[in-house]
Parts: sequence; C-alpha cells; structure tokens
Amino acid sequence: MPKHNWMNLFSLSQKSIKTIKSITNSQYLDVIGLVIVISASFVLEYQKTVFNFTFQHQQYVFYLGYISILNTGFSMMGNRLVTKKNNIGNFITTCNTFLSGSIDYLLGNAGAILTYPVSFIGNYLVFKAWKKSKILRSVDFIFYRNIFLGFFFSLVLNYIAFKYLSEKAIDWKLFFAITIPAGITFGGTFNTARMYPDNWLMWQFYNLTKAIQSLMLMNIANLAKYTFYFFNAIIGYITWRDDKKKGSV
Repeated sequence: MPKHNWMNLFSLSQKSIKTIKSITNSQYLDVIGLVIVISASFVLEYQKTVFNFTFQHQQYVFYLGYISILNTGFSMMGNRLVTKKNNIGNFITTCNTFLSGSIDYLLGNAGAILTYPVSFIGNYLVFKAWKKSKILRSVDFIFYRNIFLGFFFSLVLNYIAFKYLSEKAIDWKLFFAITIPAGITFGGTFNTARMYPDNWLMWQFYNLTKAIQSLMLMNIANLAKYTFYFFNAIIGYITWRDDKKKGSV
C-alpha cells in the first residue's frame, strides 16, 4: 500500500470533524466536565480541608475545602472556554491561578509564593494577547523557546523553594515530580498566547502523566478528572487544527 494511503487511515472525514467540533463547542460538555470534577472533589473529600488560624487571640476555623471545590469548578470552566477560543476562559483561569496559589500556600506549600506568580502573569498575558488578536499559528522557534523558558523557570523557582524555603533536605524524587509538570504548565501557558493547535499536545502529555499517576495510586476520582481533560485536549487539538487549516478562529 502506498505511503500516502497509510496516512489516510489516520485522517478524519469532514463529517467526523464537523461532529467533533460540535462536541467541542457544546455546552453539554461543559456541564459534564463540571459534574466530573466537582464529584471527584467530594469523593476526594476536599470539603473536609480546613485552615486553622488565630485572630485577636481567638481561634478560628476556615473551611478551605469548599473554596477548593469552587476553584476546581472555575478551573474546568476556564479550560472549556479556552478550548472554545473564548477569552473569558483566560480571565477565569487568571483568577483561578491566584486562588489556587493562595490555597496551596495556606496548606503549607511555601514554594507556591514563587511558582504561582509565573502562571498568574502568564495567564494574564494570554488574556491580553487574545484581546488584541486571535491567530492560529504553526509551530515555530517561539513555540520551542517558550517550552524551554517554562522548564527553566520551573527548575530555578522550585530549586529555590526546596533549598531555601524548606527546612528539610531536598527530596529529589519529589522535586522532579513537581518540577516537570510545572514546566509543562508554564510552557503550555506561554504558548496559549500564540494559539498553537499543537500546544494541545503539550497539555495532552501533562494529562496523560497525571492520569497514569492517578491509576497507579488507584485514585479513581482523579483518574476520571484527568481522563476528561485528556478527551477535551484531543477534541481541542482536532478543532483548532481544522480551524487553522480553514483560516478561521
């Protein structure tokens, strides 16, 4: 069989692409995503997470878990709106990043004060970039430069956090378990500003690693969440690639 025919085996018909794009832009998928992530949050008992603090010599308990569940819902909606190329999703994601960083810091992640500002600024710049123009681009030098910068910032900031903001010796397994996903997140965020369809493959790798990790830990709730994100990244890639091919946004 000629080589081009082998390639045709992996191509989608226009009818299939049209169906996938309708799913991508469906509000029903938004609802399904919200149900999955919020259900997963309750199964993981996020609602039981509390933050104890003292104010004017009085002890207080703040039910941080419910804020975490609300934040998870915002994260899903931001992701879905970005998939549909709606810039409101970037605004939600920017706010969500600030809230996520605050929650992580309150729960004892001292490094959050270093790493989350990068994601916050990155998401804000994406929001500003999309307000100016929305152009779907092919992979270029900037795409790879942004990936390099993402991993560079992650390595440097996490090293500072592990070395100087923690009283314990560096746990290198934990260091790389945190640094690598953070690097993917930083690079993926930087590249979202330029709307590369291939950037969905970056997020796909992130979702896949998190899904495998959840499966190994038998964390079915997290597995369900990242399986949804995995599916969303697939249809996002197909939709954006076809829109780029047709010169539409």
